[in-house]
Parts: sequence; C-alpha cells; structure tokens
Amino acid sequence: MQEPTMTDQLDPLDMLAVPTPPAGDVELVALGGEHARWVAATHVAELPHGLFPRLGRGFVRRWHAAHVASPHGTAYVALRGGEPVGFLLGSTDRRAGVAWLLEHRRGPLVRAAARAFATRPRLLAEFAATRAGRYLRRLRGRPAAGTAGTPSAERIAVLEAIVVAPSARGNGIGTRLVARFLDDTTTAGADRVELVTKAGAEGAAAFYERVGWTRVGSHVDRDGDTVLTYRAPAVAGR
Repeated sequence: MQEPTMTDQLDPLDMLAVPTPPAGDVELVALGGEHARWVAATHVAELPHGLFPRLGRGFVRRWHAAHVASPHGTAYVALRGGEPVGFLLGSTDRRAGVAWLLEHRRGPLVRAAARAFATRPRLLAEFAATRAGRYLRRLRGRPAAGTAGTPSAERIAVLEAIVVAPSARGNGIGTRLVARFLDDTTTAGADRVELVTKAGAEGAAAFYERVGWTRVGSHVDRDGDTVLTYRAPAVAGR
C-alpha cells in the first residue's frame, strides 16, 4: 500500500557544488511528531503528483507515520534555527517496506483513505478507473500483474520524496539529506538505489544526470505523465 512519489521539488542548484551551510546551521533530525504536520503539508503542496498527496494532509501524515514506524523506512527533517526547511522520505528496501505496511498498518491506512475519498468523489472515480485493481490485489496479499516469479532477494532502496523550502534552497541542504539517505541504504545493505522524477522541465532529470545518477527507464504513469527512473551511482560498500 505505497504510492510512488516524485522527487522533483529540489532546486538543482541546491545540490551542486555550492558552499554548504556552516556547521551547526542546519541540523538533520528524524521525522517525528513535532514536525509531522509541516512535513505533510509541505509534501501535499510541493509534491502533489500521485494518489497519496491528493488524499490530503491527514492521510499523508498517517502514511508518513506508518512509513517511519517501518524498519525499512527512513525520513529526515532539515532544521535551520530550529525551524523545518526541508525533508526526505525513503525506503531502504521498497518491497519489504510495502509488505511491512500491509501487515502492520493496513487497517488504519485503509480507513484514512476511505475518509479522504468520502469528501473527494472525483478522486474516488479516478482511483477506481486507474488503480483500484492493483491496490485490491495488494490488500488481499496477491502479487500485482507481471510480478509473479520475480526474484525477491534484491534489495532496491527508493528515494521517494525530497523537498527543500524555496527560502532555503542553494545552501546544500538537499545534498546533506540525500547523503544521509545513501548512508542509510549502505548500512541496510541495499543492492541499488533508485528514484522517479517527471520528464521535462517539471522534473530534475538534468540535475541527477549531472551528479552521476543513471537513467534506467521511463514509462507513462497512471496519471498520464511521463516519468523517468534514475539509479544512484555505485559506491564502496553498496
């Protein structure tokens, strides 16, 4: 029960070779209750693509909490002067993370989604037309079409969402968030790290190519948008 999210709201300048903030100016902390509302609201406002953000801040906050509770989830908030200015959400093993959510958080997430759909009939109709079958198979514990027999040993980590507030961009905050996530994926023993970004000007493909990520695929998603999959460069230990 996990909808892929875009990683677009990171100004490419934020992760180029620019001076990073002075030590102590920006602190990375684990996502928790104190900043959960800000992160959920920022996610919905800055990364509206996909199903989950359109279900609203209440659902996204519950999804984030479930994700953080998972042993396969990782989430950080960047603080400057004690105030949140960015966040990153990722999975160190996406397949295992989805399985954990279905086993441990299925009921609360389904109920939260139902409440959100009740006030969004057009979104419910779109969901029924584009995603319902896939989600029902997952909720019933059945593999999605085309996944039967797929090897499950490979750990694929996914950088799912990253946002740096406009007022804080250009200070290397995104660089620090991504580096922290890559450290987590190495510790977790991930075989590879991937992300999805929109094609064209709305995405960040040019940046990821510039800093060494490799484009490994593209497809048209369920919303009719072309998205690109990128893989992080291999590093020692991963």
